Amino acid sequence: MIRKTLPLAQLVLGGLLLTQTHAAFAQTASRPEETQVTNAQECTQAIADTQEARAGNPELGPKAAKVFEEVMELAAKRCEQKQFANAGDLFNIARGMVASE
Repeated sequence: MIRKTLPLAQLVLGGLLLTQTHAAFAQTASRPEETQVTNAQECTQAIADTQEARAGNPELGPKAAKVFEEVMELAAKRCEQKQFANAGDLFNIARGMVASE
């Protein structure tokens, strides 16, 4: 079941990433709170910070929580693959999901 839904989830997340990346690119200078990841140490810190933000917002519904976890897993994979800019974009999406503004 997971193997069947994983490609679909990646496709959906990819589309979301493309739209979010375009919007994030247009607003990078005006939004300094966005995560900029350039190395493995920053990836590790971003993972911890994003998980802490998630712990501070337990009101996330079950479907959104599942998507959050999938985004975080994909971000961690991008960190392992040294695709730091992509990982940073994914962390920004995850943090946006748990923002308490």
